Amino acid sequence: MTELLRVLFEHQPDWVYGVTGFLIIAGVLVLFVLIGRAAMKYTEKIDKELGFQKIQQELFTSKSEASLQKDISLQTTHAMQNAERFLASLSQLKEQELPVTERLEAYESLMIQLVNTLSTDIKFKPGEEHYCAIWIEEEEIDRLVLFAGNTRFDEGDQNDQLPIHETIAGRCFRKKRREHVQNIYADVDYYPTEMLRVDSKALLCFPLSEWGVLTIDAQTSFQKEVIPIAALYSRFIELAFIEYSQTLDNQFVDQQLNETEYDRNKGG
Repeated sequence: MTELLRVLFEHQPDWVYGVTGFLIIAGVLVLFVLIGRAAMKYTEKIDKELGFQKIQQELFTSKSEASLQKDISLQTTHAMQNAERFLASLSQLKEQELPVTERLEAYESLMIQLVNTLSTDIKFKPGEEHYCAIWIEEEEIDRLVLFAGNTRFDEGDQNDQLPIHETIAGRCFRKKRREHVQNIYADVDYYPTEMLRVDSKALLCFPLSEWGVLTIDAQTSFQKEVIPIAALYSRFIELAFIEYSQTLDNQFVDQQLNETEYDRNKGG
């Protein structure tokens, strides 16, 4: 068979080879064109699919951002409603005529409610947790001692103290300015026990008049909406503690007057 084909080709005129070569080249070119068109159509299809996926992704991102903004707006509105409620409670307590002990307990309870509500009002991310605490100055030991904390505190935290000259909270107290630290471990005043849990990283501190500090710590950076909400709550806590302190002072004065009167009557 091979020999037969060789003989046939040897006896063909030269133009046959030219035509055959031309047909082969033309066939190859046609094949390339068909393959190219198929590839272009496939590429266009892929591009369209990728473009559609991109649009879908952009749409999903936009919806997520819109949902997040809606959640933030609702959360902020809820925080403002709580703030109005606490303002009304402060006004009501101030006007009420209560025995000293009940009055002190009422203000203590209100301050605990404030730190607990604050911890939920600044929760803008799912699973986010905060430690919110009120610290007051103890002059004799030059430290800030824990006065009240939200529900994340337990009985073992009741005796917590922070050095005034060696901590971020102490710096806030000394300089009477807000401290916003995104990474406490990089801060010059980082104190190993300042963050009450190892999973905390960011810290917000607000000075409370001349007597204390409000601290808020978090696992991640704070949402920008947290600062004005926390600042408002710090003012409420400040007002509540001023009334609390005034009640204590009045109680002390009354006690001194009663003792003086008793001694006078006894001597007479």
